[in-house]
Amino acid sequence: MPATPTVPANPLPAPAAPTGHHAPEPAAGGGRLPGFVAVALAVPVGLTAGVLTSFGQTVLPGPLGGLANAVTPWLVVPFVLGALTRRWGWALVAGVLACLGEVAGYYLTSHLRGFGTSSSWVLFWLVCALPGGGVGAVAGWSWRRDGHGDGPSTRRGPGLGGAVLVAAWWAEAVVVYLALLGYVGHAVVFVSAGVLTFVVLGRCGRQHGGIARWLVPALVLAGAGFAVVYP
Repeated sequence: MPATPTVPANPLPAPAAPTGHHAPEPAAGGGRLPGFVAVALAVPVGLTAGVLTSFGQTVLPGPLGGLANAVTPWLVVPFVLGALTRRWGWALVAGVLACLGEVAGYYLTSHLRGFGTSSSWVLFWLVCALPGGGVGAVAGWSWRRDGHGDGPSTRRGPGLGGAVLVAAWWAEAVVVYLALLGYVGHAVVFVSAGVLTFVVLGRCGRQHGGIARWLVPALVLAGAGFAVVYP
C-alpha cells in the first residue's frame, strides 16, 4: 500500500494578500434576470395570474375570496418580476406587460367560463394596468436593490419599495373593503396580508425600519389611488 504522506516540518506560509487591492465585489444586478428574459416572461406569467384569478373567485371561501377580486394581489406579480430584473427600465416594461396580461387572462377566462364581461371595464383595467404594473415592478426592483446591496440605496434611505406593497394591502383594506363596502372580514384578510408582507420584505437586508419610515406617505398615496379607482 502507498506510504502515508507526511506533513512537512516547516510548512510554507500562506501567501499574503496583495496590498492596495480590495476583494472583487459582486456585479450590480447579480442573480437577476436580463431585461429581455423578464419581458419575455411577463405576458405568460400575467396571463396565468389572470386565469387563476378567474377560477379563484369561485373557489376561495368567504373573506378569502377578496384575494381574487382586488387590485393588490395583482400588484404582487409585477413586484416579484421587478425584483428579479436587473435594470429598472426593463422592470417597468415587464411589470406593465404582466399587468396587461393579468387583465387579458382574467377577462378571457371569465368569458370562456360563461360569465358576463363588459368592454368598458376591460378598457378601464387595461388603463389602470399601465401605472399599476410600472409602479409595482419598480417598487420590487428597488426593494431587491436595497436589500441585497446590488446598488446604492435611494438618497432618502432604503425601504420605499417594500413600503409600496405593504401600503397597497392596507390602503385597499381600509378604503375599499372597510369604508366603501363594509366587508370587515375582507379587510382583516388584507390587513393580515400587509403584516405578512411587511415581515417578509423587511427581512431582506433588515429593511423593517426603512419600510416603516416610508409607510405614512406610501399609505396616503395608495389611499388616494384607491379612492380614484373606486369613487
